Amino acid sequence: MRQQASRRRTEARVLEESAQTLRSVAGSIDGLLSGIAGLSRMVWQGPAATDFEQEAEMQSRSVDQQAAELDAEAAAFASKANRLRTEANWLIHEASRIEAQQAARAAALPPAVL
Repeated sequence: MRQQASRRRTEARVLEESAQTLRSVAGSIDGLLSGIAGLSRMVWQGPAATDFEQEAEMQSRSVDQQAAELDAEAAAFASKANRLRTEANWLIHEASRIEAQQAARAAALPPAVL
């Protein structure tokens, strides 16, 4: 049981580290392209500029959506990590309880005759 608890804690740690990485990436790309279309409007006009701005806005929304998806995945990883930690704590508690019962039974037995 203690080995299972240790494995679950290790898995939880890996998931939490992965969640932090995903959040970091999401934070770095969220809004990354949001200003391009506006800057373009200040310096460029005409049909090509309009096409570019529409494409830039579409790509900006796509990148922002990807950031949101990364954030959601990070939340799922963090949730799974919490469940694994809870399971690990329960396993350790159960192992301690069983060990205490076994020790109490052993103490209640008469000494062995050699």
